[in-house]
Amino acid sequence: MMGAAEPVTARPEDAVRLHRLMTGYLASSALFSAMELGVFDALEKGPGTAEQLGEQIGLAGRSARTLLLALRGEGLVSKDGDRYRNEPVASAFLVRANPQYMGALAAHQGTHYAKLTQLTDSLRDNKPVRAGENYSGAFGDDKAWARRWAEITRASSLLMAENLAAQARLDGRKHLVDLGCASCAYSIALARANPGLQISAVDQPGVAEVAAEFVQAEGLSEQVAVRPANIFTDTFRDCDVALLSHVIQGFDRSRARELINHIYGWLPAGAQLLLHTHLPERAQTRFPFLFGLILQINNTQGGEAHDEDLTCRWLHEAGFGDIQVSTASPISALITASK
Repeated sequence: MMGAAEPVTARPEDAVRLHRLMTGYLASSALFSAMELGVFDALEKGPGTAEQLGEQIGLAGRSARTLLLALRGEGLVSKDGDRYRNEPVASAFLVRANPQYMGALAAHQGTHYAKLTQLTDSLRDNKPVRAGENYSGAFGDDKAWARRWAEITRASSLLMAENLAAQARLDGRKHLVDLGCASCAYSIALARANPGLQISAVDQPGVAEVAAEFVQAEGLSEQVAVRPANIFTDTFRDCDVALLSHVIQGFDRSRARELINHIYGWLPAGAQLLLHTHLPERAQTRFPFLFGLILQINNTQGGEAHDEDLTCRWLHEAGFGDIQVSTASPISALITASK
């Protein structure tokens, strides 16, 4: 007969942590609304009172005060007397005119909110939430959505691209193929870090078209060639390194493993695979642990955050050797493998 369980001590700090979890949605809601209303753009023109800001963006004084207080609590704006101004982080990333503007990513994350209210049903049914847009990695002829996707991935890469370029060891490599290049942000970062490296960046036609615009704007069209391709069927035998960045997580386990096997089949002997992805085991923030929830409600191809052991096992079973794992950025990891 089992003895009685030891009584659990209710610690105040645990209650505080749970309170943070239960109310965390408030901070992101404030950020999304502020960006949609143009708060940071308005404050970048000069500091002002809540009432002055409200007049500029069409809010009553009470609403402006409420929103600015929330943003102040998150360290996005500061207050001097009765006048508010942007903090440096807001000026750098939340002002539309700046090159590192993360608005596309914020708008995309904002669309998840309504779907997350149906997360329990999605988990029970093991199906995405059929409300608004879903993404599956198959955009077809929808050029508008392909452009949005490229812009979203471009914004999200700000946290990872330069880190990946610094982490990747490409000395002596001559030709890299970026499989599923999305916005080409990673190709651009790798090209800058490795001037002698030629890069072929491939994705679906609509996405590749937008990615080529981004590459041209960076003046790298001679080094980075963008073209459409099907990464599950096409081969790229003239490269000596392949990059797979945030791709396998968009597919179920069977399809992800199929892609790794396909790449091994055409990759030349002595070539290297760089697999860049979210790995909870290497995370420095909570996001890689939570990322699967976004895929759960949105992704139509069974995508999930595949863990480190499983991914490395797929690589080993495909035939890859010298498999090494390292942290690439606070939210991503890099797995390198050789053929």
